[in-house]
Amino acid sequence: MAHVTRRSLLVGSGALLSTAALAACGGGGESAGPGPSGSLRWWDHFSALQKFHADWAAQQSQDLGKQVEYTYNDVSRSAEALQLANQSNQLPDVYSNVLDLPLSALVAEGWVHELQLSDEALARLPEGSLTEGITSLDGKVYGLPLFTSQQYAAAHWFNTDITTAAGLDPDDPPTTYDEYRAALEAIKAKGDGAAPMILALGGTARMREQIDDLAQVAGFPGFQGMKYATGEYAYDDDTYVNAIEFWKELNDSSLILAGSGGLTVADARSRWGAGVAGFFPDGPWCAGGVKNVAPAFVEKLGVGPILVPQAGTPVVTYRGAPGAQFFVAGSSADPEAASRLVESMTTTEYQAGLAGGMDQPPLDLSVVQDADVIEPYRKLAGWFEETVRRGPEAVVANPQIAQVEAASKPISPHLGDIVQGYLGGDITDLRGALKSLSDAFSADREQAIATATAAGAQVSLDDYAFPEWVPGQDWTPPSAG
Repeated sequence: MAHVTRRSLLVGSGALLSTAALAACGGGGESAGPGPSGSLRWWDHFSALQKFHADWAAQQSQDLGKQVEYTYNDVSRSAEALQLANQSNQLPDVYSNVLDLPLSALVAEGWVHELQLSDEALARLPEGSLTEGITSLDGKVYGLPLFTSQQYAAAHWFNTDITTAAGLDPDDPPTTYDEYRAALEAIKAKGDGAAPMILALGGTARMREQIDDLAQVAGFPGFQGMKYATGEYAYDDDTYVNAIEFWKELNDSSLILAGSGGLTVADARSRWGAGVAGFFPDGPWCAGGVKNVAPAFVEKLGVGPILVPQAGTPVVTYRGAPGAQFFVAGSSADPEAASRLVESMTTTEYQAGLAGGMDQPPLDLSVVQDADVIEPYRKLAGWFEETVRRGPEAVVANPQIAQVEAASKPISPHLGDIVQGYLGGDITDLRGALKSLSDAFSADREQAIATATAAGAQVSLDDYAFPEWVPGQDWTPPSAG
């Protein structure tokens, strides 16, 4: 089964499973099953939006004249539940994108139905929201983007009670590795029983994307191990090694809560919200997630930006085009009503509620500044707007790359597995493991390109190289030039 990541919600490239694997993978899930006759079933995994989406479902039940049955599934279980539902032809009518699969594969295997969006709904979307190969195929829209791609998963949230008691200034959070280590040491020295830091090491997908983030801001000139200028995989680059070694050092120094190796993201966030640790690396959705599980803790939240190895390092990360967040199932008995439910998410009313949920920021980041959110969330959104740039994407430059993605196979162990194994002591040669990961991705891409070209796609390794890319600047897709 594919790793479930928020990265799949933000960009459409980098999928890990082949088309054939769509029907083969499965597992357990408690939520699969048909809804009441004539109802619409809506599943998603957005922890911070549970109450808002439950209320929205109730409102849409009235507006659509059909009962909307809303179900929240934890992100660690969502893909498995969807796979089981698909095997039994019981996919929910509307579901969130956690499958980490290319759109072309989802369309080919009947997972998704074309969205029937009105001209009014399309006009409400910000310019550039829909991208061929990511949200659309052959001019048909299949996925609705809700969130901006200008975000990262490695912000550093902290408990202001614990950090202040340790003598730290909540308005001056650490920004470098050394400052962060010193902050953790101060909490440890305080000796009041709180761990300096908690890490969701059991959530290997989250570990993957956080290390991707830390390597990128440290200077890795690409995304998810692939260099933009040349297209080569280089997970064994010093930026990756140093970021993982930093976490290893913190763990070996007992600065990370004991037992973090088995904690999922939801478990780690809940325990952190109960006051067991000072710092917790997480994405913007942390604020809304905490509000759901420990509302009294929200007033204690503080946040710092993504860490850089040393002072003076430019703070810049890169992301692709906005990805699809919601699909209508290809097996939906009422795709028209399901499309209307999805279309309701383009309205001003929904977008305001979306921002207020403090999950991933909405497509228009500027909305956050006037939204009903806590100041740390507003501050983080501002950092995103200032420091996250548009990066090159092969599938945007050449939509036929989607056929390569559809022919890709799972890579295991993945980066998150390597991080967990290295911190836990099961992996001793970190750089060697990362080099093997690069080689595995390179080999898989070569076979996927061969498969795609044999099927008639006009693609090559050259499609992955962007020698014209300028670090620190937004990449302009060829069609937009």
